[in-house]
Amino acid sequence: MVLLLNAPKSEIRDAARSAKQKEGIEIEELNEETMSKLLGVKGIRIKRYGIEKREKEEILHLYSEAEHEIAICPRCGKISTEVHEEEERCVRHLEIWGKRTYIHFESRRFQCEGCQKPFTEELAWLEKRRRETIAYEEHIYKSCQGSSQAKVAQEERLHAETVKGIFQRWAKRAVNKPQATILRKLGVDELSLHKGHRQFVLVLSDLERHCVIAVLSERSKEAFTQWLMEKTTAERKAIRVVAMDMWGPYRGVVQACLAQAEIVADRFHVYKHLTEAINQLRRALQGKANKADYEVLKGTRWLLVKNRADLNPAEEAKLQIVLAAFPTLRTAYLLKERFRTICDKLDDRSQAERFLQAWLWEAQASHLEPLLKFVKTLRNWWSEFLNYFNEGVTSAIVEGLNNGIRSIIRRAFGFHSFQNFRLQVLVELGDLPLPLF
Repeated sequence: MVLLLNAPKSEIRDAARSAKQKEGIEIEELNEETMSKLLGVKGIRIKRYGIEKREKEEILHLYSEAEHEIAICPRCGKISTEVHEEEERCVRHLEIWGKRTYIHFESRRFQCEGCQKPFTEELAWLEKRRRETIAYEEHIYKSCQGSSQAKVAQEERLHAETVKGIFQRWAKRAVNKPQATILRKLGVDELSLHKGHRQFVLVLSDLERHCVIAVLSERSKEAFTQWLMEKTTAERKAIRVVAMDMWGPYRGVVQACLAQAEIVADRFHVYKHLTEAINQLRRALQGKANKADYEVLKGTRWLLVKNRADLNPAEEAKLQIVLAAFPTLRTAYLLKERFRTICDKLDDRSQAERFLQAWLWEAQASHLEPLLKFVKTLRNWWSEFLNYFNEGVTSAIVEGLNNGIRSIIRRAFGFHSFQNFRLQVLVELGDLPLPLF
């Protein structure tokens, strides 16, 4: 072996430049041992290969022999040299030269000289009773992240159930693998699985690590309570902030199970209630409008809820026409923009409280029914909403994760099994460790 030192720190991306690069490269003679090392199949030596031509495809077959004539008994740990039985096997491996690749080897059963019982030789690169190497299963597992299992099966020329089985086994190991992370900021939100259907799941997220930590099959307070109580006392005490939408039962669960945690009424959910009040007012005006006024209001739904700073010149001109024609809508719109400015600009709770108290007085003075309903809701969550200004914690991260979940649902054309859906979400959005063997 030759070891060339002093590798440059810059990464080489061009093949022509790589050809000139010599420093920092370990160079070995290619033989049976190094060939097996490159393939990641420790314990066997590749002796021959053959290429099978099947229709328009070429398939690579690698034929191997055992590197050692001994094996270690998994029960008593004694070394055994007596081969009891041999069976020729063939398993799928990672592609080589762009070809489907199979490794042929002898699966050996030894007669243990210690406990006098037969055992099958264990291979570091292949699980028991599997038809794919560990390296290839890892490739399938990673390919299913960001793609549908049906598409992976088609691209890899595998049965759909094979891909499903590999993904589920690896996913369950990843989900069940202990993690040393501490949950301090919890996001709680519900998500509809199908548009127009009242089928909801509860998504729980780590707002510090920006990942999903649990998906519960129902959004009930009982399910949320059970999830919390399954954690240890120390784990519950570590949670110091819980951001949620304005649903009373969740608040009650947190108050009962996480007495030390600060509840934050998510700013974006609060703002959503306010924009819905604007929409209710617009729809009421549109329902009573004559033909000319109806045309003025037509197509203004997103214009009225969009941040004013994000409007282009054409949208701003249209907005000015609408607000000039409808004074009540103008009042509500300006209150909406002022509310957003308070949330954007202030980061001190006491200062924000003074500005918001003044805002509430103006909203009540407008006597607009949708705004009065919003004021009542905000007062019910007053303390929890003001907690937002303590640390600026929101569920904006949760909304991003929800978009990722919706993408998974669309990609798979829905899920028939909740458990399959849960595994896919946790693998793609859960920041899980790779379940290596």
